[in-house]
Amino acid sequence: MKKPLSFLFIITVLIFAVSCGGGKSDDTDPTDPTTEPTSEPTDEPTTEPTEEPTEEPTEEPTTEPTTEPTTEPTEPTEPTEPTTEPTTEPTDEPTTEPTTEPTEPTEEPTDEPIEIHEIIGRYADGWGGNHVISATAWFQPSSWGDTLFHITKVDTENDFIIAHNDDELAFAGYEGKWSRFDYVIKDGKIYYCQIASLEETEEAALAVTTADKTDPETSGCNGYSWTKLTEVVEEPIDKDDAKIVAWATGYENYIVGEGVTEEWQTPEKALGKAKGDSYDVVVLGDGGSIVLTFAKPITDGEGADFAVFENSFNDGFLELGTVEVSSDGENFVAFDHYYLGLEKIGGTGSHDASLIWGFAGKFKQGKGNMFDLADLENKAEVVAGTVKLDAITHVKIVDVIGDGSQLDSIGDPIYDPYPTGEISAGFDLDAVAVINELL
Repeated sequence: MKKPLSFLFIITVLIFAVSCGGGKSDDTDPTDPTTEPTSEPTDEPTTEPTEEPTEEPTEEPTTEPTTEPTTEPTEPTEPTEPTTEPTTEPTDEPTTEPTTEPTEPTEEPTDEPIEIHEIIGRYADGWGGNHVISATAWFQPSSWGDTLFHITKVDTENDFIIAHNDDELAFAGYEGKWSRFDYVIKDGKIYYCQIASLEETEEAALAVTTADKTDPETSGCNGYSWTKLTEVVEEPIDKDDAKIVAWATGYENYIVGEGVTEEWQTPEKALGKAKGDSYDVVVLGDGGSIVLTFAKPITDGEGADFAVFENSFNDGFLELGTVEVSSDGENFVAFDHYYLGLEKIGGTGSHDASLIWGFAGKFKQGKGNMFDLADLENKAEVVAGTVKLDAITHVKIVDVIGDGSQLDSIGDPIYDPYPTGEISAGFDLDAVAVINELL
């Protein structure tokens, strides 16, 4: 009777083991009597080691590694956040901020006003050279080619100017380099020494040793004397001057600008001799223009060849115009013009006339400013032959809008009285005189 009890006990143990194993199958036959002696002594050891190792590696690993690892590895892909964040943040912030911040220093210097030096003006030197020096540029026009330097730094304590050579400099090999101009004012005379002109950077030009200022008349500039600058003074021509041989006889293309009432739109008033008063004029208006013609062509003779008269009532209230010429009425070339003033002028404001060059309207009524056709000989239109300086048939005057929106020939803003109302705004043309006429 013990045997059946043992048998039942074994059955019970096996059922319990199977239920603990999660219902996993067993290959051993519990009804086989041969298992009994093995079952009892090694009851748990045999069942659990044999069943669990067999079952779990077979069942769980097969089910769970296949199911869960497929899902879990995708969930732990939350590590992808670390992968995503580092990629986004490091790339985002460093790229944006460092790129934005360094740009600021680049923009700031351009906005900062350049210190104003003491030698603004127009000069001639002892070698026959000409110099137009503004707050932002040093320009040297000449018959063999124009030279332009863009001023970037000024030191008025040590008297020097640093400038960037223009990309179209007349001298080959000097384009885009850096120059340093030392200057000295001694006994009321101005001297300068271009101590450097081929430096690669602005810093290198700044580091150049200062020229010797002891005796600029004789030495100190790279083994030579300094160059003396003599201020150029422009004189007007009076309407009654005997040098005037003729006056404009016709007009074309009168284009009325802004701010002119009909009573001032009479172009015939610009023909014949200048009246020298405030009323016998044609008003161009802001941005307006007119072309004058002549009985005989103007030619390039000795000195100035023609003159333009405006109607300003004093030496300071000057409304300016640019001047162009043509030998066929179609192709025009403009005279260079330089405005060396620095500040805007109100509607009733005044200029310093010594800062105005190459414009019509520099002098008060009855006085004309003269133009020399020889100043145009290097212009592309003249070199190409589309404008012939020995037979100028048309002179064009264009009003300058004086709010600083227009730039002069070296890139500086032009100011003249602005705004001047809605009745007779802009340039008021009295007449154009001929000094050298083609015979």
